[in-house]
This record gives sequence, structure tokens and C-alpha cells, in this order.
Amino acid sequence: MDVRRLRIFSTVVEHGSVTAAAKALFMTPSAVSQQLALLERQLGLALVTRGPRGVEPTGAGRLLAERSVTLLAGVARLEHEMRDLGAARVRLAVFPAAGADLVPRVVRACRRRFPDVRVELRSVPAADMASRLRDGSVHLGLVWDYDFAPRTFAADLERIPLGDDPLYVLFPADHPLAAERRVRLADLAGERWVVRGHRPPYDEAFAEMCRLSGFKPDVGFVTEDYQAAQGMVAAGIGISAVPRMSLASRRPDVVAVPMAGPARCRRIAVLRAPGADRPQAAEGMLTVLRDDLEHAVA
Repeated sequence: MDVRRLRIFSTVVEHGSVTAAAKALFMTPSAVSQQLALLERQLGLALVTRGPRGVEPTGAGRLLAERSVTLLAGVARLEHEMRDLGAARVRLAVFPAAGADLVPRVVRACRRRFPDVRVELRSVPAADMASRLRDGSVHLGLVWDYDFAPRTFAADLERIPLGDDPLYVLFPADHPLAAERRVRLADLAGERWVVRGHRPPYDEAFAEMCRLSGFKPDVGFVTEDYQAAQGMVAAGIGISAVPRMSLASRRPDVVAVPMAGPARCRRIAVLRAPGADRPQAAEGMLTVLRDDLEHAVA
């Protein structure tokens, strides 16, 4: 069975149409249809039915699609392992906020301690992390969740806690509370907020944190970037709650004040796939991460 055709078929089933699969595979729809027809001819079975709303797998197609998930992941992992032979390299998946301070520092530390190791960084959404770890396209994945809303990760992945990243409240420099040593979230119920937006499951995380402190927040602006949140706070649009790791580059016209108890935090961890075939370079990177996170959130 041709692995390339199997990948094309799986993509068609995943997307539900030949056109969408072609776009995902950077192919033409006619080329996708041709490869699908060749796979059906090779197997002597109809794998999909075509209708006005796209394609649906037949019974044989559903069985092939289900079994292909494990098979294609194994092939991809084998391809990565073959490329890694004779090369000391580690592929680390990171989340965006880690790129401001943590990741550059970790990469420098890894190069100092393991000069022969090549570090390759990948930006991987949390929703795709499990599949990327399983197929070997990344060796380690940096992830985070909130202490007040723990995230559930795939059961077959190992989660290794690295440290806590406490939340701070950002005030304009002239705000009456900017001189406080600590502030209670419950005491900020009357403030207007600038909120960092997140994808599910954390699209309502800030509202949930405020609910636990007894109030519904007045949100004046939602941004996708912590640096933009600092700018909005400096302009007096509102105050904001941000993780300390995001403050590596802080504007001089905003003040970051720690939260008083119960102090909320992001929990930083690394995920890795089980198995004895992990490259030694990945183990070295894990050691660097463990050593460095203490400094990153200290």
C-alpha cells in the first residue's frame, strides 16, 4: 500500500472534502481525486462516497482511516528517527509567550552545556501537541495551564512540571494602587480590565478567575498580545493581569504588582511521548529546562 496515497486519503476523510484536503496538502483537487481513485483500485474497494456536502467514508473507508492514524504516525516517527541518526539534535515545541525570555535563555544555556547539539524550535498550538510528540516531529513540548483551571493532557504523554509563573496586576504608573506591595484580586472588582485573549479551553479563564474572587469583570479591551496589553494599560484603558514571564520587556510607564493570596499562577510543564527511543539531546534539553525554569519564575 502506497503511504503517500494513504496520507492523501486520511486527509480527505479528516477534512470531509477533496477541495479542502487539496488545500491542506498543497495539491490540486484533480491530483487528490486521482490518487484516491488509484488507492481504491489497488484495494478493490470503494473508500468514499461523494455528495453535495463533500465526501463520506464507506464502511471500508472508516476502518482504513481509523487504522491509518497509528500507521501514519509510526511512519512519520520512523522518518524523523532516521533523519536524527548521527545528528545530535532536539526539537522543542514552545508557546508564544515563552519566546520573549525563557526560550532564548534556554537555547543559550543548552549551547553552552551541549555545544554539539542542534536546537530546533517549533511553534505548536496546544491542540496539536500530542500528535506532534507522537509522530516524533518534536521531542519535547513546553505547555502551560492555570492553577485554578488545570488542563487535561493526553494520558499517553508524560507531563513533567517545571515551575510556577505567578500572575501580576499591571497598573498605569499614576494609578493609586501602583505603589502597593501586593493587591488582592477581590479588591479590584470596580476596575476596568484589559484582557489577554486565549483559545479554548482558556477563552473564559480570566472571567473564571474573577468569579472565584467574587465578581464579574468589566472588560474594556481584549488583546492577543501581552505587549499590547501593556500599551493599553499605559494609556489608561484599564488594568491587566499578566504572568511574570511576560514582563521580560516591561514599559517604564506601567507598574507590575504581585497578587496577594490566593495568588494565581500559570503552571509551566514539558510534555514528552513515552518510549525508550528518545534522543540523548532531548534528555539534555530537559535538564536545561529544569535548571533554568527556577530562574525564569524566581
